[in-house]
Amino acid sequence: MIKVRRTELTQRRIKRGLECDGKLRLCCKRQFYVDFKDIGWSDWIIAPSGYHANYCEGDCPNHMVSFGGSSLSFHSMVINHYRLRGHGPFQNVRSCCVPTRLRAMSMLYFNEEQKIIKKDVQDMIVDECGCS
Repeated sequence: MIKVRRTELTQRRIKRGLECDGKLRLCCKRQFYVDFKDIGWSDWIIAPSGYHANYCEGDCPNHMVSFGGSSLSFHSMVINHYRLRGHGPFQNVRSCCVPTRLRAMSMLYFNEEQKIIKKDVQDMIVDECGCS
């Protein structure tokens, strides 16, 4: 039982994702604020005026791809196994740092008929990054 608990703890640590701190070169989440005025959307979005969208950046060395929780999907994991073994058309494809967990954001905006709409827009905020 102790072995299972250690495995679970290790997997939780890996799945948390890393925050970029300026020194880190591995795949991590970088804080980024989107101001809707900057991209010309402030005329139809009522609220919020912007949000912390964040983004992913950093290196994905081969050893990071094999960690549970660092792959975006089972599909990515299968492709990476081919890539790491030098099989198929994936020999020269590198793993990249991508969002592995996104969350929704509530917005108030005007639709095409100028009616006010409140909507939870899916996948707007990057919470975690990993190697795919």
